Amino acid sequence: MAEQWAERPDDDIAASPRARRRRAQSAPAVRHSGAVALLLTALPLAGALGDEAAGPGLGLVFALCAVLGTAAAAALATRAGWWWVLAAPPPVVLAAWAGGELLGDSAKYQGSKALATGAVRWLVHGFPVMAESIGAALLVIVVRIVLEKRNRRG
Repeated sequence: MAEQWAERPDDDIAASPRARRRRAQSAPAVRHSGAVALLLTALPLAGALGDEAAGPGLGLVFALCAVLGTAAAAALATRAGWWWVLAAPPPVVLAAWAGGELLGDSAKYQGSKALATGAVRWLVHGFPVMAESIGAALLVIVVRIVLEKRNRRG
């Protein structure tokens, strides 16, 4: 079965553009789901840990890692996977922010009132990072759609 999908340059050169396009559409899609999930979760977590190690609170390193991870995941994901990439930033950013804060200064969040206040603060401060991550993913998706349409015409 593997030989059926193996690339043969001599066949590709002789085939018409229509035949090459048909062959590319019938080939199984390459799936990068593991890499997409890793980029969506591990990069923001690494940014949160790095920011927390540098000093109290999360900041620019965390935000950059979250945005870059989401954009890279959108670049690797299939069309069906785009929905997962666009839905992932809010819970991932909130979880990474909460985890970083709790690991960095757990004494500050002793008691239910302090934890509830901290959770609201994490949500409020994490919202811009969530929005920027979704915006970066949307930008990558739009660029991919435009490039695919341009390649179909040419």
